[in-house]
Amino acid sequence: MSLLLVDTWVAEGDVPAVAAALIAPSGVADLRVAGDARQDSLFALASLTKPLVAVAALVAAEEGALDLDAPVGDHLPQYREPARAAITARHLLAHASGLPEVARGTPPLEVEPVHPPATRRVYSNEGFHVLGALIGAATGIDFHRYVAEAVFEPLGMDAHLPLPEDEYGRALEVLEPGLVAPGVQLFNGSEWRRRGTAAGGCFATAEAYGRFAAMLLAGGAPLLSRETGADLARVQWPGLAGGLESYPKLVCPDWGLGVNIRGHGRPHWCGDAVSPATLSHFGASGTLMWADPATGRGLVCLANRTTYSGWMMRPGRWLDLSAGVASA
Repeated sequence: MSLLLVDTWVAEGDVPAVAAALIAPSGVADLRVAGDARQDSLFALASLTKPLVAVAALVAAEEGALDLDAPVGDHLPQYREPARAAITARHLLAHASGLPEVARGTPPLEVEPVHPPATRRVYSNEGFHVLGALIGAATGIDFHRYVAEAVFEPLGMDAHLPLPEDEYGRALEVLEPGLVAPGVQLFNGSEWRRRGTAAGGCFATAEAYGRFAAMLLAGGAPLLSRETGADLARVQWPGLAGGLESYPKLVCPDWGLGVNIRGHGRPHWCGDAVSPATLSHFGASGTLMWADPATGRGLVCLANRTTYSGWMMRPGRWLDLSAGVASA
């Protein structure tokens, strides 16, 4: 019954399309689409891409190709320079590398840290650009292909990184996208879609991302060992101050490996109805995911209007939907 709430988002003009899935450890338990969305619609995931890339990095670590605690410079020469030499994959995964959120106009591997590693939590798109390059260098496989083979294919996900041109017809346009560079539209532009960035370039259906969220609820199985799944869900460098600095009204200082851990701060995009152990992420294209291991429930909610206006935090939107799912 709680998923019916998304119909009002379309009816009241907040979003053109939305797909929401109720998640259990065994998979998608319920799915609802509204507006222009179909069950096979591909949504721009934006930063919901990051947990996918993070799990691919953890698979690479389990395969022995990547050491999470070794200097990134072991594989990327640019990171042997003194200001970056102490940064590890674990720092990148937990937004503790000291790299800034964005550094437009600077090549990703040349971005300078703004803090020493593990001294402040700075949510960093730049860090995930580096992580994508690191996966490719450590495994010898292009990171797009590695994410597909390590995550998408084993889970049977209808997901794409980058988005092939022959799938554009299924991909929903994002409302109020903004520009990532002069003349390059976020999410909708062909140039951006071809980039397939590790920080936010993936497209998927709600059902597909539901399979990923179910994997998180299952402690990482079948992709990760129990030990690695527990590491993913553990706060890295507890007590580190900071978080998502471009959204100062949202409190999110605690991060595991590629996912936020709810903790006790407020306000938070999951609201207060989920447990402190909840793993989550949201994306600027209007996407949300959470998995609460304390209750075995999760939510995937994909929409196609950017979060810049704050629509998703209004009454009746993300917080109320999450509360309804959490209490279902």
